[in-house]
Amino acid sequence: MKRFTELKQLVPFIDNAFESFYETMLHDRRLAIFFESDEQIQMLIQKQKVHFVSSLGLDIESIKDVYIKMGEFHYDRLIPYIDFIKGTDILEEHFLLNSQQCQNTQKLMDEIFEYFKIMKAFTAKGYLNRMLSEDKKDIENFFEHIVLDQTHSLPRAIILQKIKWLKELLNCIENNGDFEEENAKRFLIEEWLEELNFLTTEKRVFFEELEKRILLNTQNLFYFLKREEYLEILPLYTSLLNIYKLTLMMNNAVTIEFANKVIEDMKIDTLTQLFRKDLFEEILQKEIALIQRNHDYTMSVVYIDLDNFKHVNDNFGHYSGDKVIEKVGEIIKTNIRLSDFGFRIGGDEFAVILKDATKEQAKMVSEKIKVGFTSYQFVFNDEVTFSVGMSIGVEEVRYKENLEMKTILENVDWKLYEAKKRGKNQICL
Repeated sequence: MKRFTELKQLVPFIDNAFESFYETMLHDRRLAIFFESDEQIQMLIQKQKVHFVSSLGLDIESIKDVYIKMGEFHYDRLIPYIDFIKGTDILEEHFLLNSQQCQNTQKLMDEIFEYFKIMKAFTAKGYLNRMLSEDKKDIENFFEHIVLDQTHSLPRAIILQKIKWLKELLNCIENNGDFEEENAKRFLIEEWLEELNFLTTEKRVFFEELEKRILLNTQNLFYFLKREEYLEILPLYTSLLNIYKLTLMMNNAVTIEFANKVIEDMKIDTLTQLFRKDLFEEILQKEIALIQRNHDYTMSVVYIDLDNFKHVNDNFGHYSGDKVIEKVGEIIKTNIRLSDFGFRIGGDEFAVILKDATKEQAKMVSEKIKVGFTSYQFVFNDEVTFSVGMSIGVEEVRYKENLEMKTILENVDWKLYEAKKRGKNQICL
């Protein structure tokens, strides 16, 4: 089986490359939060070096398996794929620089490019594997708890047909199978459009456009799947499942009546593109119901409040204030998983629901949000820039009898208050 033959020339330079790699990461405040101490950094350097050297002796198929497992591990650690790619690009650059000191430089550089292409692609497959697993759980949960209002919902047969279609799709992706265009088109709305005569013309058009996008994304996804180009697949899959879940209103929100409410205003805050407060309470209630059914399930609720935001509006104007709020939305969306939810629940108040996450994991995500936001310099004019702090409260939610939303919100609100009381711009668990 095919192996890399030139990469072993890099072994003498590995110490320098990895030390430079971690030094660069530690100077990036967003990446530095993954490390707790100098001892941990040294341990990781040694572990990564051993891992890298051992992989050089593997055939390419085995290397792919190694990086699939790495992607799954990173996903479980709540590390966004964008952060992994940033770190990998740093490491690749250092090895390319060191390659200039080796023989047969061009062939070695070609192998470095190919090796890191495999690393990125199959780590993406690891992330995809975990996303598939979570989505399959969603589907099963949805399937078990269908509650249909026959006045304002799709007929049960159509709902079941759609679920079957989605299960077939996920199985094909998971097993690198073929999903024929004929199967993809079976979802098209023409087959059941006559069942939606209670929808307005505007809403019917909305569903038609969604399903055209589903078909296009499905066709593109399997084009790249056949070529094992997982870097292209990951965003396509993300978009496809988001669209499909919207049409089905998964996570136990299954009726067209509810879909109509979402379509009317999408429950999206236009400035931040986060969900609004009314949906926050609906989703939180569904998470509580999930905890009551599955006693091993844990989630975390995060409250975020900007520090001295009134000062921004008073001194830099409401236009600058809007830019600050807009940036919070961007930072939150960048640092949470697809399965998580971000909300704007007030003027400068935000919330995040982290599914299947402990308070320690929630703290890591919160730290990334805080660092990413507070390190950003807002430009007022050519001479004046400013930054804004944020205080964060985190509440871990586990099963207990008589678990109530009111208690959860009071607890996380108190922790946010404590973060403010302790001097602001910090996280309180």
